[in-house]
Amino acid sequence: MEPFRIDVAYLMITAVVSLVATVAIVVMVDLVQPGLIVSRIGTGLFVYIGVFAANLLIESIRGRLHRSQDR
Repeated sequence: MEPFRIDVAYLMITAVVSLVATVAIVVMVDLVQPGLIVSRIGTGLFVYIGVFAANLLIESIRGRLHRSQDR
């Protein structure tokens, strides 16, 4: 069993993709419901954490499915 390795390039790409998705979500919510967002920074941070976590979960599930198909 190999030690836990962190792929820094993958984390950076995921962070950038999550940032783009966060900006798009906050802008779209502001366009659809003006006045709903009280604090753009707080809402953006909340959405960013959720999108980043969802991207990591999706990739880990995809990796597990890919590894199980190789067996």
